[in-house]
Amino acid sequence: MEYFLGLTFDPSSIHHTKVESFRRRFDSKFSKQEKLQLTILPPFTVDFTSFNQEQDFNEELNEILEGHLYGLTEISQIEFKGITFSAGKKGVIGLMPVISPDIIHCQESLYFFLKEYGVKFKNNKNTFNPILPIGRFDYIADMESAIETARIEFSDPFVLDAMSIVLFEKTPLLWKEKNNLFDFELRDHFFFVNHLYA
Repeated sequence: MEYFLGLTFDPSSIHHTKVESFRRRFDSKFSKQEKLQLTILPPFTVDFTSFNQEQDFNEELNEILEGHLYGLTEISQIEFKGITFSAGKKGVIGLMPVISPDIIHCQESLYFFLKEYGVKFKNNKNTFNPILPIGRFDYIADMESAIETARIEFSDPFVLDAMSIVLFEKTPLLWKEKNNLFDFELRDHFFFVNHLYA
């Protein structure tokens, strides 16, 4: 099966609503990835031989996340400053987050755990490219007006509240949430971890 790890955001904020409005207008993959998320680790494949093996795998990920992030209240707010875009084979517009070193260290630990576990990454580069995609285009010509709109709508820095770190699983139609591995308790400055397979 194919998975990736993503950080999701509290959908109740006005800034989240604003980002989703832009995605709905300009992201060709909006219908395939319903939840706004910042990729922590890119897609990888791993096959489990039993339910217990899969459960142990999730518990290991949970322990790494808890070990790095539990009690670090300041990392639940992620600031975004401006846009970036690339016009390769397909065009992408993204928001640029300011990533806490604690999250980067956590990402590195997750990466090395997965490598030792034997998963296969689709992209073998050990780089964390902290970009939140908000627009994806099959034709570069379609990007021009979207870039100008993004420059206007996201000209000022803003903050999104991190909600959870989720294991997403690829299905024939879309990426779906497989398991919440770590939840940030919003506004109360405490963290908690979901019980796996509750």
